[in-house]
Amino acid sequence: MFERYTEQAQRALFFARYEAFQVGSAFIETEHLLLGLFREEHSPTARVFARAQLSVDDVRREVDARTARRTVTAESNEVPFSDDARMVLAYAAQEADRLLHEHIGTEHLLLGLFREERGMAATILAEQGLRIATVRDQIVEMLSASLPPPAGFPFNRFMAPAEAPGLRISPTQRNPHDQPVAVTSPLSVSADGFTLRELLAWAYRANARHVEMPAEFDTLERYDARLDLPAPHSWPALDRLVQEGINAHFAIDVTHETKSIDVFILTASDGPCPGRRRQDEDPGSKTTYAGFSTVDFSTSEALPFSGLEWRDRLHSIGPIILTGTTIADFADWLEELVGHPVIDETGLAGTYDIEVQGEMQGLEELRHALIDQLALVLTKAQRDLTVLAAYRVTS
Repeated sequence: MFERYTEQAQRALFFARYEAFQVGSAFIETEHLLLGLFREEHSPTARVFARAQLSVDDVRREVDARTARRTVTAESNEVPFSDDARMVLAYAAQEADRLLHEHIGTEHLLLGLFREERGMAATILAEQGLRIATVRDQIVEMLSASLPPPAGFPFNRFMAPAEAPGLRISPTQRNPHDQPVAVTSPLSVSADGFTLRELLAWAYRANARHVEMPAEFDTLERYDARLDLPAPHSWPALDRLVQEGINAHFAIDVTHETKSIDVFILTASDGPCPGRRRQDEDPGSKTTYAGFSTVDFSTSEALPFSGLEWRDRLHSIGPIILTGTTIADFADWLEELVGHPVIDETGLAGTYDIEVQGEMQGLEELRHALIDQLALVLTKAQRDLTVLAAYRVTS
């Protein structure tokens, strides 16, 4: 499981186990992982903590104030990872893959701690003023600065990047049924097969369902984007060039705004839930990744918030089978079906095996199945959320 982990990351996990043992915890929790990261003084995470003026003493005081010390068990006893900590490890692997890194280092573990929002570590980091987007930018900038210059390109990492040619956008050459693909390096960016909505979400690191734009831009037309650079750039600099190129090509302005928008709220009821089982209650279950059932769509367009178009535009859903997923991730997955943000307010922590039997057509059949089989309630509402808003530039 830990073959991809660097020596620093493996040592951090060892120290996390030691931290759990010291307080008599039955599990390695996210706060123990965070304390373990402080042990690696020459790691990228150490530089992030130093920049934020965050010390191990600060974190330990916060952890001690939130936990009760228990009787220390024998050190030889095995201390397993908690559900939240196992999710951190899964998120760390995702972060490494996202950054095209073959290794998993302390920096990826730190990003994983941010993403497991139910863990104590994420709460402490947020209270100390750290945000995942800022920390991710810092990490990629550190790592890109340490890359050796490619052959033929003299490069001084302390110099400003050379002037770059503009982003080139053209109708896609990919099959319309292929998934969009993006590849980024310090010298080039390519994004193939994206709609404008997807392109903006990718460039601004937003959820595509949280992008608002004029109707004439919100089409299924797909594009390829290219950016080739004469010298390596940092990741934040690449982001700016891509964003500016998209805005210029489509003559739009893009801002983050808080708006009252249509959403679905996912809550838990007291009814029977034959299709939802806590994974850690099944001794034979070891899977920590989700698998998906057949979901048949007639179109990839977002479905309307109300009306009979559901039955016209959605052929069938189901059966649904997910293993080792959190309810928050299940809510994200439901967004793909309902076409609107789904906010998890169930309060259910841990990982679950989820199974919804039958074939459902339309929103009401889906909602009844969620209630009857999962004891989960999907309700329409309006909430204030931060969206990425695109506007046509007016002269």
